[in-house]
Amino acid sequence: MKSLVPVVLCFSCFLTGCSLLSHFGYYKRPTAERAPSEEAEQVRFPDSFEPGVHLNGQHMGALRVAMDDFLPPGSKVKGDNERIAECLSRWSTYDTSVLRANDDLYFVSFLPRLSRCGLDAIVLDAGATYAIDGRGRILDVR
Repeated sequence: MKSLVPVVLCFSCFLTGCSLLSHFGYYKRPTAERAPSEEAEQVRFPDSFEPGVHLNGQHMGALRVAMDDFLPPGSKVKGDNERIAECLSRWSTYDTSVLRANDDLYFVSFLPRLSRCGLDAIVLDAGATYAIDGRGRILDVR
């Protein structure tokens, strides 16, 4: 009977494995949804990206670090107003700016636009500005 206890404990860990992994910070990112081929066939790619927004690898790295800290994958904003919390949990709510101060310092700003959710509200502490160094470390957040 004593040899059965370790086996039961082992299997109970497997049954709760998903919740244990998420508890320790593991999050499996969902794959991007693909449009049906009928829709994809209608897309015409541009001949040039010249008028687009251009971010180099260091800009992207700083942006990724700030994004993962500000609104981690799978997280939801909590608050008294459910509609505002839901709105602030979506990336489409935010205007984002990346500024390269020098070779080793980047600033990333997230500014919410609640009007994109059909809300006419003001939230004073919803955005953030990150200072990220060239090694991808968060130096400060305001």
